[in-house]
Amino acid sequence: MIMLAQTVLQKSYLLDPSVKSDNPLPVFKSVGEIVSENLTFIIVVLSCFLLSVIAWYFLKRKKDQSQVEEPSPPIDPYEDAIEAINELQSQRPRLLPKPFVFKLSEILRVYIERLFRFPAMELTGEEFMREIASHSFFKNRYEDSLREFVKIGDLIKYSEERTDGKETDHLLESALHLVKDTYAKFEEEKRLNSGTVQAEKSQ
Repeated sequence: MIMLAQTVLQKSYLLDPSVKSDNPLPVFKSVGEIVSENLTFIIVVLSCFLLSVIAWYFLKRKKDQSQVEEPSPPIDPYEDAIEAINELQSQRPRLLPKPFVFKLSEILRVYIERLFRFPAMELTGEEFMREIASHSFFKNRYEDSLREFVKIGDLIKYSEERTDGKETDHLLESALHLVKDTYAKFEEEKRLNSGTVQAEKSQ
């Protein structure tokens, strides 16, 4: 007991309220402290990231611009059809009659569809002929030729009988004549219409 009293007397300052106690050191730093201590490093990292993004953007833009192709000139339906018919005619070995006529019919329909702007490829033979009969350009001009082409073509495509090369040759010559003649008439009408418009404007 005496020893305890002596100890208390020796350390009486512990009981003195005027003596301030030590504040504990903080275990964690605030975000502001972390940022302020590493501000230079953060600025460097953000600058590098920003420069990388800018460089990537301009490189991608340059690459995209280099990949943009010049618009190809429109293909002339007439030239395309003539080329396709010539290729079909010169193909060796020659296609069998059925696939030959299917291909020839496709060439002719694509030509008519592209030049005269109606859905020839989507129509059956009967529907196709109805459209031809009601079209101002074909009516009473190429209607009979196209009807014969469709009729003979359907016989070859869907008949079980064997077909000789004469019929397919006849169809090919018929298709070639139709393409050349319709295009010549089409261009002639276009020139006449253009001349009429110019004459009306000059009046």
